[in-house]
Amino acid sequence: MKIQPLISVWIFLYLLSLSFAASYNHFAFPIHDHHSHVHNYTRFTEIRKHCNPFISSASEFQPDNDWVSNLVNELSFFNGDWEQESRGATLMPFDDTDMPYAKSSFIDPWKAVSFEVKNVDSGATDQPKNTVSVHGVLSIGITRNSTLISEPSGFKFQKKPGMSALRIDFEGVYLETEENGRLLCLLGSSTFPFKKVPTLFSDDNIDSFFDITHEMYNEEPVILPHDQILLVLRYPKTSSLLTRIHGEMTSLKTNEDFEFFDKVEITSHSSTVFSDYRFRGSKELVSESFDQNPLQDAMVEDGVKKFNNSELCTILERLEHEEYRVMPNLKLGGHNWFQDTVGPFLLGKEVKLVDRDNGNLRVILHNIKCKEEKVSGVLRMYPATFEPRVASRRTGLSSLTLSVEGAWNSSTGLLSMIGCLGPTNQDCESRVLLYFPKSFSITQRSIVSGGVFSSENATRAFKPVFVGLEMRSRGLYNGGWYNDRSYLSYNYSKHDLAVEFRERSQEQLPHKLINYITKTLFRYPSILEEKDGISKLSNDNLSDDLEIGTFSSSETFVRLEVLSLDSNFYQASKHDHHVLKISLNLDLMEAPVKMKEESYRHVSKLYLEGVYDQNIGKLFLIGCRKVSFDHVDLERGLDCSIEVTIVYSPQNTRWLINPTATITIASQRNETDVYYFRPVHLRTMAAFTLHDRNHEKNVIFRKIFEGYFRVFLILATVAHILNQMKKMKTSQELVYISIVMLGTWIVGYGSSLIYSEEILMNPSETLHYSTQPYDHESYYKLYLKTLDYVARFLVLVSMFLMARISQMVWKARKVVREKGESAPSEKMILLVSLTVSVCFLVLKIVGRGFYQDPLVQGSSSKDVYVRITMDVLRYEVSVLQDQFMVPQIIASLIWKSRVSDRFLRSFFGGLLILTLVRVAYEIVRDPVTYPIPLPL
Repeated sequence: MKIQPLISVWIFLYLLSLSFAASYNHFAFPIHDHHSHVHNYTRFTEIRKHCNPFISSASEFQPDNDWVSNLVNELSFFNGDWEQESRGATLMPFDDTDMPYAKSSFIDPWKAVSFEVKNVDSGATDQPKNTVSVHGVLSIGITRNSTLISEPSGFKFQKKPGMSALRIDFEGVYLETEENGRLLCLLGSSTFPFKKVPTLFSDDNIDSFFDITHEMYNEEPVILPHDQILLVLRYPKTSSLLTRIHGEMTSLKTNEDFEFFDKVEITSHSSTVFSDYRFRGSKELVSESFDQNPLQDAMVEDGVKKFNNSELCTILERLEHEEYRVMPNLKLGGHNWFQDTVGPFLLGKEVKLVDRDNGNLRVILHNIKCKEEKVSGVLRMYPATFEPRVASRRTGLSSLTLSVEGAWNSSTGLLSMIGCLGPTNQDCESRVLLYFPKSFSITQRSIVSGGVFSSENATRAFKPVFVGLEMRSRGLYNGGWYNDRSYLSYNYSKHDLAVEFRERSQEQLPHKLINYITKTLFRYPSILEEKDGISKLSNDNLSDDLEIGTFSSSETFVRLEVLSLDSNFYQASKHDHHVLKISLNLDLMEAPVKMKEESYRHVSKLYLEGVYDQNIGKLFLIGCRKVSFDHVDLERGLDCSIEVTIVYSPQNTRWLINPTATITIASQRNETDVYYFRPVHLRTMAAFTLHDRNHEKNVIFRKIFEGYFRVFLILATVAHILNQMKKMKTSQELVYISIVMLGTWIVGYGSSLIYSEEILMNPSETLHYSTQPYDHESYYKLYLKTLDYVARFLVLVSMFLMARISQMVWKARKVVREKGESAPSEKMILLVSLTVSVCFLVLKIVGRGFYQDPLVQGSSSKDVYVRITMDVLRYEVSVLQDQFMVPQIIASLIWKSRVSDRFLRSFFGGLLILTLVRVAYEIVRDPVTYPIPLPL
């Protein structure tokens, strides 16, 4: 199977999981020092004209140096949102060819805006009274899954697939008024992308507006200067639940001008430096609580972790970049129903519609401010394709955001907050409740659970939406979500079913016999690790050995992670039992379009719980999956009538065969049941190995084994030839040994001495492994070289013996001719052998696709053709050692000789058997691959 498609899928999944690299802290939220850039202010006359309504009402203030320098950060904000009035004069074009399925998707790109203050001057010439001069840069654009750079490569406008960015330089004044608080009024200049099109366009035909292939609009965007841009930004004096940054950017041109664009609305909930946040009073927070907790039943079932105030703030900070899953809406209509609202959130912008499963939605709680028991932040809903670290750096407010504020009750373990929807913050009729479960199970895998509810007296009531931050194994390691995880416990509610499943699977006699053989001969991943002759318990290593992160096909990636062993997370029982309780998560990630196999979307995510039998390396598990509509026997909305087995390959054969795992998923429902599905069988690919802590040791062991194996094979060959040479002296059919066959042997093995780094057998390392900077210890290198020298010497001996046999055959034929009898001729044998060899080579080249591109294109240079010819000849010579019997078979057919002499039969048979043993080993062994660090 070709590896290139697998590499492409892996790169796609891997880059998708690391796309937050485009928005690390100083990229998305640069914090400036107090030294601002020098700027020459030249537009005060225009500023007075257009900003006069604000300047005339400015309050008097006395700025000092520290206050002025602090404005650089206080007035800057990054990754806000912008929207534009839909009247046809669009701000910029956007190229969506980065997403070939964008037109059929429900997900729109993000309109991002950032404003960075470059200079603040309180003493500029001709500066209006009661103002401070400000120079800044506005970066505004449309992007798919990244933040914006404040100065995109020095260009005013940039467009590439998946991103359009416009940079506008502004200068103007900062002032404060009693009515509007803090305010910036600025005039800007830039170069805008314009086209010669009618000024009024609707959303329906906006695609043709930017379609350069359209017959009426076949010009590329024209970049024209535009210096009549007015930007007004309003800042709150104090930060609170109901305050935010908002502004407007308008064109001062008329509608008929090419430079005109419709008004742009800008929102952001905070600047780069958070000012003191003003929490509401404790009485106000308490008064917003529910009379009856709607999560009470779940909290009683799961238990609640009751942090103190400082622990809560620490945990919330650690979880700020983690995404919450939105639970399915089981009360929504039928199979194919869609919804345009999810709880209080109004869809229609980035997310247009979602089905009842809510699978393409995520929620993140960020911009968290925590002081003692009081907590505030922003609860943001966004598409699942969006990277959570990018989403957490967004500051804009929309119908998909709730500004939340509330208090933590350490006695009940409940965080209760009020939520205000959207940029206006007028709709504050939502209540957000969160708690931290203490007990986990197959139906409860959230480390944070909760929901958004409608307040009791809401004018716009909505159905609750439940969210959960799913536990992943990476959160349990050092540096993860919890440094102290001793309180985390797991409730194995499906243990009895898993034990019954295991016993049922092993009842039949064939299974008992197979299990006995495997226990006797093979060793599997175990909690009992032997090191330096000492056995000890190592549950962390067992968890690593059982985890899977590799491909089962070119279109399916399998990820299996261990959450717990026995009762506590990664804390297995000290008893020496060969059967362990275990819980896991299984994810199947598929290519967007699958051509070679069926989709596994119905089992793409499974919560697993059961037992692991260390003696046979097999997991017997009960699985639960989320479903899209209600059913009488669901458990918390999960279908748990699923049995899963996972079988691991033995550890003591991994020096020869790469580690793999076989996964079987079967529904236990009747075929007529709506939730029934056909069994799913998956097997991980040997080309992408599982985790193996002894990988390098196994590689060294294989090299040593193959070194001895080569010596053994060629030594046995030499001994066999010497033994047969004694018997050939009395054989009457010596003349029927083909000299072409003997010559093929000599040329084939001789070429391996010249061209091959490893003789007799092809190297088992893949190209990727051979290029890695791994080096064996000097002792093993010397050991392997010694074995290689011995094997090469024995090959020379065998070549000499074959040459000696050729001489014996030649003399025997000469004696036959002297007697007047006809001796066998090699001319026809040589011709037919060459024909067969060339045909085999052509079939091999066509089958593997060697050099097709250069030959088809017809543009290759002479050196390329010379290289191709030499490679083909080298390949043909290298396979001669495997084809040495072909001339002898052809000779037997042409000469019609039965070769009845048993000594000659034993001669050919012995050579053939030794060759088949070598070929069989090469077929059985897997290539040595370098473990690729695929992300879990």
